[in-house]
Amino acid sequence: RFLPLLLVAALSMTTIASNGSNSNKNSNSNSNKNNNNDEYANRNGIIPSITIGFDVTNRAVEMPLIGAGTWQYNDTIAYQSVCQAFAAGYTFVDTAFAYGNQKGVGRAIRDCWQGSREELFVMTKIPGGLNATLVHATHQQNLFQLGLDYVDHLMTHFPADWAQTKASPRLRQDEWLALENIYNAGQARSIGVSHYCPRHLDDILQVATVQPSINQVEYHVGSQDIDHVIEKCQQEGITFMSFSPLCGPCEYDPVDSLIHGALVTEIGAKYGKSGSQVSLRYIVQQALTRDDGAATSDANANNAMGSVIPKSNNAKHIQSNREIFDFQLSDEDMERLHAATKPPPQAGDCNVP
Repeated sequence: RFLPLLLVAALSMTTIASNGSNSNKNSNSNSNKNNNNDEYANRNGIIPSITIGFDVTNRAVEMPLIGAGTWQYNDTIAYQSVCQAFAAGYTFVDTAFAYGNQKGVGRAIRDCWQGSREELFVMTKIPGGLNATLVHATHQQNLFQLGLDYVDHLMTHFPADWAQTKASPRLRQDEWLALENIYNAGQARSIGVSHYCPRHLDDILQVATVQPSINQVEYHVGSQDIDHVIEKCQQEGITFMSFSPLCGPCEYDPVDSLIHGALVTEIGAKYGKSGSQVSLRYIVQQALTRDDGAATSDANANNAMGSVIPKSNNAKHIQSNREIFDFQLSDEDMERLHAATKPPPQAGDCNVP
């Protein structure tokens, strides 16, 4: 049921946004227009999406604003989780070569996905610190394990290898140019990075002919823009995407929990929503605007913000996480969440040489 790449159409639920690229960069660059407002999406049961760029055939790449995360899941749990997410209406799954679960994700796509290939958004990653040969070989493994001919987004997972023994601007540039080759071959509809700080982005932007669509970095209530990464993404037209939106790996006092903590629970009570739904809504609301195109509040005025990818293997939690598009946080509540400083983010990525 999967169509060849050249026949892939833009998602039928979205409106194609104008291309924000310039003459020196390929049309993969991000215009980050939201294509389904909350009212329309809730009425039609559709997850809103944003345009993160254009593929090599100049078709808009639409990323749903919520996806199914799979970090720390083995093949078996990833299969169960992704199948439950598809049953709940998710159209976006996030995985990575380093997760070691792509065979499980691929089996879930084959067994449980009921739509066409072009209606599904698949994101994966290759490790940092690879040379061009290893980049291509690793992505071939990605495609083989997932059982796909292409992915919708491919990113380099870290600005170095995990041990940081292979870390330099030149290595990042070489790896980025190898990603561009994959993009130009049609094996990834968009490309990006993860864990990159502003100077890491500058390294690849010096050589890029295909601008990064996404920079995926830890972000949640309490983290704020600690390393000015969101600011940098706004300046460069790169979608900033959150990982750990509920601060799963963080250390914090129970009162500061983004699931059951005092602040998010108090705010959630106003809307009949849980603390986790408030925490997720805080992020995606920054990517949404009103019908007239105006931002809903100063805290929302972030045209760089992208999707969230919470993970769960509990069907009720998976469904609950999806139910964040039928309410809107007030300006006052957005400002309170924006001002929060706990739970704090984990530092360290900006020390990568």
